[in-house]
Amino acid sequence: MSEHDKEAGTTGHQWDDDEGYPLKEYSNPLPRWWLYTFYATIVFSVGYWFLYPAWPLADGFTPGTLGWSQYRQLDEELAEAKAARKPFDDQLAQLSLDQIRQDPRLAAYAIAAGKAIFGDNCAPCHGSGGVGAKVGGFPALVDDDWLYGGTLETIHATVDNGRQGAMPAHLDSAGGALNDQQVRDLVEYVVAVSGRPAADQEAVARGKELFHGDAACNACHGDGGKGSLTGKVAGEAVDANIGAPNLTDAIWLFGGERDTLYATIAQGRTGHMPAWGAGFEGTGRKLDPLAIKQVTLYVHNLGGGQ
Repeated sequence: MSEHDKEAGTTGHQWDDDEGYPLKEYSNPLPRWWLYTFYATIVFSVGYWFLYPAWPLADGFTPGTLGWSQYRQLDEELAEAKAARKPFDDQLAQLSLDQIRQDPRLAAYAIAAGKAIFGDNCAPCHGSGGVGAKVGGFPALVDDDWLYGGTLETIHATVDNGRQGAMPAHLDSAGGALNDQQVRDLVEYVVAVSGRPAADQEAVARGKELFHGDAACNACHGDGGKGSLTGKVAGEAVDANIGAPNLTDAIWLFGGERDTLYATIAQGRTGHMPAWGAGFEGTGRKLDPLAIKQVTLYVHNLGGGQ
């Protein structure tokens, strides 16, 4: 290294000297502000190691002298949120469902809370937003077609106590009393009742006779196929707690195609809505009375409440 290079503070490395303009690598010291910043980060990191969880251990991390943890912070934030909600929750607990609905401020709060509870517990079956699912026969909650009723009181009873529905199998090979042709006749009658063109009017006539006779479908669905909620048999109302669907509209739990209707009539269907009330802890599913109120108001507000 030449004396000039030493004075200039170069490392002695040099390139492209052929044309008289060599490139040299200088060894200038780093700016003081940069060095001080670097030293400050070292001091900060050492302090952080002592104050907060930092070093991994076999069963976790070093706890830190401040005792902070993300779980402790979460618990504190949840406690703060619960304290902020308490005045509203106390009012909801004391008021009836109808009184809550008539108070816009309380209703908005209850519906927002019910939406979160619904998403955690009910959406896996009824879908996000209560759109339902034909696979599994989970009812949509956004229309005005209800199996047991869409009033606040009925929805509350459904969520609290659960529901159990069963459509018996009618095909003889599945334990019923009808043969294959009779089941197909019933399918054509149901198609006609729902307002669609039937493929065979004679089959419709035979199906109608079965519907009101040997198959006794009208005992649950009513003489006109309106369902147990509004249907009647010989002028008498059907028991609304049966939960038989209306066959005259275009809304189907499992689907209204002929093949699906045949499977429903021939093999039967079962439906189970678990009880979420606090008195049913043995099922592994429970909501406290306040949460059931909130879910009820949310479901009623989805668009199909009566």
